[in-house]
Amino acid sequence: MIVEAGAETTAEYALKIHDLHKSYGATAVLNGVNIRVREGEVVSLIGSSGSGKSTLLRCVNFLETPTSGAIDMYGEAISVAAAGNGLTTITNKSNIPRFRTVAGMVFQSFNLWPHLSVLSNVTESLIWVKKMPKKDAIEVAMSVLEKVGMAEKRDAYPAHLSGGQQQRVAIARVLAMQPRIMLCDEPTSALDPELVGEVLKVIRNLAAEGNTILLVTHEMRFSRDVSSRVLFLHKGLVEQDGSPSEIFGNPRSERLRRFIDTTGMN
Repeated sequence: MIVEAGAETTAEYALKIHDLHKSYGATAVLNGVNIRVREGEVVSLIGSSGSGKSTLLRCVNFLETPTSGAIDMYGEAISVAAAGNGLTTITNKSNIPRFRTVAGMVFQSFNLWPHLSVLSNVTESLIWVKKMPKKDAIEVAMSVLEKVGMAEKRDAYPAHLSGGQQQRVAIARVLAMQPRIMLCDEPTSALDPELVGEVLKVIRNLAAEGNTILLVTHEMRFSRDVSSRVLFLHKGLVEQDGSPSEIFGNPRSERLRRFIDTTGMN
């Protein structure tokens, strides 16, 4: 479900990020990020290495704790304030487990359990986190493995899979938990070039089904083709937020123009 930036829609905001900051000691990585994502949008985050894209994604479900700011998922908010001496005060900290259920994370490095089969990698969280009966967990797992084209590898172990196959299993594991938002952190960056396409095809299909996706990617053509909106980050700030045609066809800043030139998208 592709929605042009600025289009009128009655969908609620799935995610609101307000004035988000993240520093490591004296090094500021995020400098006041503001983003709103509607239900069903696919929002790509692009920018040079070190611009804060992956850190932002990890702050959304508190794999990294922001230095300050607020994050709201479907009306449930967590706010963070600096408390001095490098410490933070977190309001509604009890929402963090909820955030991690609502927002499923697809990592650069697949993070599969090497000692478990493909099927067990997908069923494990269903059984232990969702307390689902094993029979039901297997049914759900086979359904999502079929969706990503990995059902025939149900008994294989990660070491016997290509990188692209491992990433598709990792995506299936996230899908099995039925997240309302998918956070994809450069899901093809660890893959050999010939394996990138199979993972992008899965994400393209998920986007077409209307899933809400926040995607960090260096695949510019894919970002242009699949995204509702594209956000260009520079030095920890959103420098331009617009439709793919606006970002790639009418960059407003010299920094974005130079970035697009380096990608061959001009």
